[in-house]
Amino acid sequence: MSAWEHIIRGLDPDRQLPAVRETRSAVVSAGAGSGKTRVLAVRYLHLVKERGIPPERILCLTFTKKAAAEMSERIRGMLAECAADDGDFA
Repeated sequence: MSAWEHIIRGLDPDRQLPAVRETRSAVVSAGAGSGKTRVLAVRYLHLVKERGIPPERILCLTFTKKAAAEMSERIRGMLAECAADDGDFA
């Protein structure tokens, strides 16, 4: 199983996966600890990897610097996993 498949399988198929695969602009709103940051990070990866959208065309907003730092760290980590796995993000 590729890193990308592993990342996608870790999402709730009824609640989180649809937010990742939404084709329009989206707002992710949920309670603390529900996985919002993970969903946004995976959505970012989906936009880059599956839809071919350049990173400079993607805007992710959070309410705090701490949440922004966490999202950035997760995106970088997931990108690194995928790059190591299949070379898509050299």
